[in-house]
Amino acid sequence: MKKIILLILAIVMVAAMLISCASAPFDETSPIAAATLAGPTGMGMVQMLENEAYDIGVYSAPDQITPKIITGEVSMATVPSNLAAVLYNKMDGAIKVVAVNTMGVLYILENGNTVADLSDLSGKTIYATGQGATPEYVLNEVLAANGLDDVTVVYMGAHADLANAMAAGEVTLALVPEPFVSIVLANNPDVQVKVDVNAEWKSIYGTDIPMGVTVVSTELADNKAAMDKIIADYSASVNFVAANLGEASQAIEDTGIIAAAAIARSAIPRCAISFITGEDAKAMLTDYFGIMFDVAPASIGGELPGDDFYYMP
Repeated sequence: MKKIILLILAIVMVAAMLISCASAPFDETSPIAAATLAGPTGMGMVQMLENEAYDIGVYSAPDQITPKIITGEVSMATVPSNLAAVLYNKMDGAIKVVAVNTMGVLYILENGNTVADLSDLSGKTIYATGQGATPEYVLNEVLAANGLDDVTVVYMGAHADLANAMAAGEVTLALVPEPFVSIVLANNPDVQVKVDVNAEWKSIYGTDIPMGVTVVSTELADNKAAMDKIIADYSASVNFVAANLGEASQAIEDTGIIAAAAIARSAIPRCAISFITGEDAKAMLTDYFGIMFDVAPASIGGELPGDDFYYMP
């Protein structure tokens, strides 16, 4: 009888410990390891980079972040939305998307004055980056929807390489994302923004392009106190950037997200920085993934993400 009582007490103690761990308050002495990109997503979370509750690395390309998510080196990351779906499928649902953090940031620039609207691209060559990723799929959809099957698209490897080529006058037409749009405009006054690709997409599908998302590990998603803090801090940071252009631009430079505050200041209005959570994020991404699945199933990992992909605050 005594052994049975001791066994029951032990089970109760273990259960209490598990409940305590699941609902433990956020411990700021153990910062959340995260990764973000040196662009709009990083710009939106600039205040979090200055917050000791987070240990955030800033990277130049998604493929630098992907292995850190897979191995669990980071518990939170900002990545292109289609990559989040790919990772969800690859990792058997071990990540959740918390928010859409960036809408469309793609623009067609011209070094010249032959393009007034999208129809003027007919017969021309556009240089672009992002082959096999969101920029390629979005551009293809926009061109096809407007009957522009005679446009040649030449892909380059890195955003910076394309931006440098256009700034140097070596490229006439290019699909460029912010903040590289602002870098090009600052270095070549002859270059102009001719087409807002997000606006063209919206005219077709009635919604913005949810280009970037914030994902977390399922372990982190189970810690409500930590998640509440992340959502509050990220939302506050996005609001800070929107309301304090000058101060935010300087902070973006200081934290190394973008090299110059002047570039950040120019880029922010075109960066579509956001923080959309819950059912709104789910609805937006579900529609977008449906389009991507119809166009190229591999772009989202071969399957549509399940409902468990979406974190509900």
